[in-house]
Amino acid sequence: MHELSLVSELVEECCRQADGNTVSIVKARCCLPDLEEELQQGFVMLTTGTPLEGAVLEVEQVPLEVECSCGYAGEVEDAGIVGHMFVCPSCGQVRPIHSALLELMELRVTTVD
Repeated sequence: MHELSLVSELVEECCRQADGNTVSIVKARCCLPDLEEELQQGFVMLTTGTPLEGAVLEVEQVPLEVECSCGYAGEVEDAGIVGHMFVCPSCGQVRPIHSALLELMELRVTTVD
């Protein structure tokens, strides 16, 4: 359940930034394909009992940008991504992904006065 660990890191960062305030919306970018449902399920599960409980998770799907030692720099198609690894479309090497797979972009909080 690789997706759950990604969401766990996102939730931890959101809770830290919220500093006890209630969160209404979390906007994130994801460069892994076809994970929307798993990310949403994990978010609901991991935010129960936290300041994020009931918050909306909005996920923007973006292409994965990578660099390879062969000199390739660019996007990788969905079929070339496996977990934290990618297959270089230029040379075929299997390389680790060094960029964020799920990145927090915006956090909307409701401050308590």
